[in-house]
Amino acid sequence: MKNRSTKFLFVAAVLGVSFLSIAAFVLFDAFFLEPHWISVSHVSIHNPRLAAALKGLKIVQISDLHLQGRLGFKEETLIRRVNRLHPDLIFITGDLVEAEAAAPLVARLFRRLKPRLWSYGVLGNSDKVFLRGGDFSERWKRAGLSLIGGRSLKMKLGEKPFWLAGIDFPGYGNYDVEAELDFIFNKIDSSDPVIFLSYSPDLAPGLAARGADLILSGDTHGGQVSFPGWSRLFQKLGRSRFIRGLYHLGKTSLYVNRGIATKEVPIRFLCPPEITVFTFIN
Repeated sequence: MKNRSTKFLFVAAVLGVSFLSIAAFVLFDAFFLEPHWISVSHVSIHNPRLAAALKGLKIVQISDLHLQGRLGFKEETLIRRVNRLHPDLIFITGDLVEAEAAAPLVARLFRRLKPRLWSYGVLGNSDKVFLRGGDFSERWKRAGLSLIGGRSLKMKLGEKPFWLAGIDFPGYGNYDVEAELDFIFNKIDSSDPVIFLSYSPDLAPGLAARGADLILSGDTHGGQVSFPGWSRLFQKLGRSRFIRGLYHLGKTSLYVNRGIATKEVPIRFLCPPEITVFTFIN
């Protein structure tokens, strides 16, 4: 009987220590390690229209920087890793700032990013809250970032032309989103492929119906954590059904970037920050 009690206590102690060790590692990973561990995802888009216009070019997407007081360790890592990829174009899909005084940091960051051609972006809901006045867009343009929300731009970098268009987060705008999208697409030649930057992935079905070939979005931060059943819970919490990664809506591809920063809760688990690299194939 004594031996059984001893064995039971020993097994309980081992299990207890193991549980505490695992819990400690998970907490360390979620709060300290993974939020700063920027990963690079390579995504191939199978689309003959886009391949004809962009084959051989390298497009990089980043999202949700939420810059505040300074360019810290994470931002320095982001700059190094993006530049090592030697992108042709950089697209950023919203939430660049999380403080009113952070607009100059965006210019400072994009001066140090070195795409071969240029950087384009749209604004997110945090940007709508914290950015005051319109002069920041001109300062950012001088630093190498052009905002394309509400606009479309015809580009020819390869054999065929394509259109780049975008829409900012519409939640704080006093306009009809559907009318805004119609206005943007009415200026686009439907015979050419379209890459559309939309901060909110929830606009994807309407964008696909209007003929977008590739939609790049952010906002969700990938859910910040990943475990079985989290996708359903994420939707029940009122968030998007498009959480992270690649989705197909008919012939349209949607990619939801996991973002760089965190929001509300400063944790990540099995959902590291992300730089996405796109290549296009037939």
